[in-house]
Amino acid sequence: MSDCTLIVPGMHNSGPEHWQSHWHRRFPHWQRITEQRWSEPDLASWSARVAESLAQASGKVHIVAHSFGTLASIAAARHYAHKVASLLIVAPADPANFQIPDEQLGGTLPFPALLVASRNDPWMSLERAQHWSQQWQVPLFDAGEAGHINADSGHGAWPEGLALLEQLQAGNAAY
Repeated sequence: MSDCTLIVPGMHNSGPEHWQSHWHRRFPHWQRITEQRWSEPDLASWSARVAESLAQASGKVHIVAHSFGTLASIAAARHYAHKVASLLIVAPADPANFQIPDEQLGGTLPFPALLVASRNDPWMSLERAQHWSQQWQVPLFDAGEAGHINADSGHGAWPEGLALLEQLQAGNAAY
């Protein structure tokens, strides 16, 4: 079975000008999490939707997650690690902002992953991103002063991110 790609948006479904939406338009065969209460970040319900998609997948899944969607993806992927080909973690939201204890999401991720973080992200400091990179035992790509790596921070189609995804999917660790 061939691998598929699953887009897991953040709050407000990542919006039409968000890089995830650009990528989904460019690759319409990619799947995207839908039917979510996008303005209500709830780890249990969001991760259940991701877990449902993983459970239904016939092959391995490359997950492309942003912000709170990264937290939901990590929570779900732990239960379906055998289904996860890779996980691109972009501008994760700090679990502490949602009263989620670090222990709930801590521990090594048992599949290839890359954490892309910004030095001036209002949702997670670079220091916390470094902490999570160590917790999850995944490489950290420092995107510089890139804000929340979304449409509001000027990322649009974000071709650099697509290149990182391609490297991750190819197993190339030269980030």
